[in-house]
Amino acid sequence: MCSELSDELQNKNGNRHIYAHFIKGLVLADAGRLQEAMDRFHSCIKLYSQDPEPLKQVARCLYRQDRFQLSYEAYLEADKLAKHPDAEIYCGLAECSWKVGEVARGVEWARAGVQAGGGERAGALLARLLLACDQLEPALQAYDQTIAANACGADTLAAAGALRLRAGDPRGAFQLLGAALAQQPGQHAAALALAAMLLQHGDASAALARLKAALTTHPTCVAAHSNLGLALLTRKKYIAGLTCLQRAVQWAPLSARAAHNLALALLICRRPASAFCRLANATALQPQHPHTVLLLAIALERLGDSRADAAYARALSLAPHDALVSVNVAARHGRAGRLQLAVEEASNTSQLLRDGNKADAHLASSLSVLMSLLENTGAQFEMLNAPVLENPAEDREDRNDVINDNLASDEMECKERRAGLVVLPPLIIGYDEFNIEETEEDETTNVKETAEEDQSNTSELVPEARRKAFDEDGSNKGYENYNTQYGKIKRN
Repeated sequence: MCSELSDELQNKNGNRHIYAHFIKGLVLADAGRLQEAMDRFHSCIKLYSQDPEPLKQVARCLYRQDRFQLSYEAYLEADKLAKHPDAEIYCGLAECSWKVGEVARGVEWARAGVQAGGGERAGALLARLLLACDQLEPALQAYDQTIAANACGADTLAAAGALRLRAGDPRGAFQLLGAALAQQPGQHAAALALAAMLLQHGDASAALARLKAALTTHPTCVAAHSNLGLALLTRKKYIAGLTCLQRAVQWAPLSARAAHNLALALLICRRPASAFCRLANATALQPQHPHTVLLLAIALERLGDSRADAAYARALSLAPHDALVSVNVAARHGRAGRLQLAVEEASNTSQLLRDGNKADAHLASSLSVLMSLLENTGAQFEMLNAPVLENPAEDREDRNDVINDNLASDEMECKERRAGLVVLPPLIIGYDEFNIEETEEDETTNVKETAEEDQSNTSELVPEARRKAFDEDGSNKGYENYNTQYGKIKRN
């Protein structure tokens, strides 16, 4: 109807009606016919060159065509024609600057947009840009000011809640996420972040309900599939959990987080060879993550590979002040019969736990078990005690207990090992994949299609040569020459 009325006005006015050109351009832009829409806006500019509105629409069309530098220049021309500060132009300039890699300049434009009265859009954009600059506290402040000054929608509330959760403020995150879900019960971002928070606090049942809601809205969400698998693992539903984690890897074969979590589940299910394949991928994607390297060391040890010591050393060098890595290295020394080194590393772990701002009850309990095992083998401790906790953890059936229950028994079976403790890294809970633009969603779809094609040729999403590197009996003869991403580890 609008298009027909526009054409009628053009016929009556000899194709020189500016407003008719403008409306026809808006209709074409909404229909996705961007080049035709820009032609209409250029006609407006030719008829009256002092109006900034057609230039703003041209800049929008260029941005949608991924021509960000041209869009930036068009916004600058529109800003020159504007008689008053225009928050819409400033926000467009900030987005274009972000796209071309000049984030600092984008922050300046976003601040100008906030000062010009850009409201929720400018404030949320400023927060995202500050977060892209790794400025967490300023981003939180920007969200707080935006929410306090404007009646924000569910998307902004969900993003602010997820950032609060990332910053370690679960109470503030819960309020913001609850407000987002009150506005829009099917809001995917809020449901995913709230489920992650519930999962971190051990409430797997409530997390499962939220994750199902998130998957109903966004069935291709990698974080939701991964978190659902983790929630099922905490409830000892291993087959269902493995299925969800494998689906997450299928959707995102280049995600180090998804590979890490799947490898951890495979270790729980006593499949170290498959876990090693996933961890090799994860370390290749994220070679500086100490917990992933630690998992790789544990997998190598369970395969009987002597390169496990080098992997443990690598994890310790990446995180020398991580008590979790330290206690595992101490346990490895104990299992290998190096009691003196085990005692020294246990002492270092005890000191790390004492120096920490928050005593980890689970690690302190694990350290006590390790020292008891070492004492039973004849190790001598000099004034070494685990840190005393004000509220010691009782028998908890959380995910860490589930992991240790499934691994500790195996470590005691080998006669040459002395201390049978293994404390695996925590599960990596994801909740920040909701801020995905349409182009990224299309890329995810393409990755999934590629993964499905690869899966039709192989039973696992790993190269065929690497999968054949393991013998059917689980031995490691076939990958003696395999070099992981964190460095070449030669056999002793």
